[in-house]
Amino acid sequence: MAKAKQAQLRSYKSYSKRMSDHVAFALVVYTLALIFLVTPTIESRGTSIFPYFVLVLFVAVVIPPCRNMERRWQALDAAAYNGDGLKTHYVADRLKLWAAAVAIPAFLAVLFTVF
Repeated sequence: MAKAKQAQLRSYKSYSKRMSDHVAFALVVYTLALIFLVTPTIESRGTSIFPYFVLVLFVAVVIPPCRNMERRWQALDAAAYNGDGLKTHYVADRLKLWAAAVAIPAFLAVLFTVF
């Protein structure tokens, strides 16, 4: 039984580390969506580098909120708060993160297509 308990503890990954993983993967998905959905809609004649500057700007805008989310979860883990509400908050933050990672590029693609 002791070995099973040790294996379970080794396989445990804190909410902070899980959220950090989700933020990293969401940023990759967000950036790829910008590259393949948004960049083709903002291509302009004459200045071929402009869409890439816009891409960098859009990525730079979402990094601070993602970093704040990671810091918040690091603080929650450091406080060792083990309440039942922690899992609910984790799931809610994860859903918000992934919704934003998918919806923002889709919205921008539609916006640039219309205008």
